[in-house]
Amino acid sequence: MQASDMSTTIVIDGGGTSTGVAVVHSGQILARTQLASFKPGPASDHTADLCRALGSWLAQRSPEALRPRYVLIGMSGVWGDHESQRYLNAFTDAWMTYVDPTVPRTSVVSDVALVHLAAFGTAEGIVLIAGTGSIAVARTADGTEIRCGGWGPRIDDAGAGFWIGRQALRAVAHMLDGQGASTLLIRPVAAYLRTDPADLDRIAAALRSASIDRCARLAEAVLTYADEGDTVAAEIREHAVASLAALIPPIDAKVGKPLAIMLHGSLFRHEGFQQLLMQRLRAEHASRHVEFLPDVIEAVAATLTTSTD
Repeated sequence: MQASDMSTTIVIDGGGTSTGVAVVHSGQILARTQLASFKPGPASDHTADLCRALGSWLAQRSPEALRPRYVLIGMSGVWGDHESQRYLNAFTDAWMTYVDPTVPRTSVVSDVALVHLAAFGTAEGIVLIAGTGSIAVARTADGTEIRCGGWGPRIDDAGAGFWIGRQALRAVAHMLDGQGASTLLIRPVAAYLRTDPADLDRIAAALRSASIDRCARLAEAVLTYADEGDTVAAEIREHAVASLAALIPPIDAKVGKPLAIMLHGSLFRHEGFQQLLMQRLRAEHASRHVEFLPDVIEAVAATLTTSTD
């Protein structure tokens, strides 16, 4: 990246639940917003939807925002060169239609690669991400990428938000059956099911027909109740920490040495959970450097500044 290319940059962090956007000028964030999720799916790449929302927001900014020199996109669901090129082609067409006829130089990477750039720049390291799903990705000194996890909630993603939420639903079901311990998780589960926590029959009926597509929203409640001493919630949290920590040894084995780890994702905004995982990872290697990355876009802006010095 040349300094002249970085005078005005649009950074797009496209996740599964929302899309972060920022206008960066000479390494400083001039404006930023949070849009809906435009994660590509089987039926649509959603680039037109993204550029319509993007164009509307950018039109309210300075004229330079509509004509950046560079657009950097980290998009969930985009892996590999083929998918990146296909998404880039669609985004280019959508930009010309909904934003501006002049298309800036644009790079498309996965949302995980954007986190890695934010965390380490071009240096080697591991990012461990836990939100609705979970994945660990290392980039070595020669640019090799090594992944562990990221199989999606229907197959794995143990320790992530969807998994924690499903464990909460299972714990309440076992409680109602009499095969599991009593737990205060019945309260957030009842709220999730839109039932009265005192009406056990309605909770049981709702559980049998409930969709679990959005059960990741229960994860914060599980972690909060674990902090407050609920035994069942604490067991779920312990299993989650162990599952996330288990993503690192296979990467260590392939790399041949312990790399620094950067944690990122909504689950790690819960400080108690973040600290438990950090302690476990540091215990595996006394010299292991582990940090939490709270803001990808802010860190990317700093990285772009560094790259132009």
